[in-house]
Amino acid sequence: MIATRASSRPGAVLTALLVTAMVATACGAGQTSGTSSPALPTSTPTPTASPSDARSSAAPSASFEVIGERIAAGTHTARPFDPALPEPWGVCAGQSGCAETTADDSIGITYTVPEGWAFGFRAAVTKPSAGTVAPSGMSLHFLRGGWLFSDPCLRVDTLPDIPVGPGADDLAGALAAHPLLDTTTPVDVTLGGFSGKYLDLQVPPDISDCAESYYPWAPAFYAQGPNHRWHVWSLDVDGVRVVIQSGDFAGTLPQDLTEMHAIIESIQIEP
Repeated sequence: MIATRASSRPGAVLTALLVTAMVATACGAGQTSGTSSPALPTSTPTPTASPSDARSSAAPSASFEVIGERIAAGTHTARPFDPALPEPWGVCAGQSGCAETTADDSIGITYTVPEGWAFGFRAAVTKPSAGTVAPSGMSLHFLRGGWLFSDPCLRVDTLPDIPVGPGADDLAGALAAHPLLDTTTPVDVTLGGFSGKYLDLQVPPDISDCAESYYPWAPAFYAQGPNHRWHVWSLDVDGVRVVIQSGDFAGTLPQDLTEMHAIIESIQIEP
């Protein structure tokens, strides 16, 4: 399941599915066109479970997925930081000294999807036939980043306790420097017309002892199972950090990865 902590209720995992409204129109980024990203991993197919049914809501569970309504093939625009949403994405999870900003309110993220994809929690994009959980799931998220947890695993009703600055480099550097996180070295990247840092984050093969689930930072989604692979673009959008995060597994089908990569390459960001 894709879930996150609510900034107004840091001790609880959200259980309601919020399908973000999408506008079926293309928007230019107003910046340099095209994208340039490190090559994403491919995977060798492994036996997988039967495709999951689309569900509108569910009780929290690391092995149960929440997938929303199907997306029409074509170009759509998400505004995941819009304050008109019931709980828009931000950078704070209730921790002292963390301040939100209105500078992200109007940011739009435009992307193009093929047939067979669906909305996930908030502005997440998923493929129901693949699901989001191990062994073959995948998903794409539009976030702001946030503070880190000293221990991304052993936590119950705790707040992120490692302060992270507001910049794109701040988040990438903090993730790479964390002694308990397995990441690649951040590299320069351009996506959606804006520059920043890219890195991969590998979830451990055993997270069974986690009190809730595996959270490197908050507000964010938690790992969808052991060995979850995260691909993180931390971008500077006119001084506002925007995080594009995709997730997959070694068992994610090559065709599904190809479609995910095409969606990511199509992203354009409008400040």
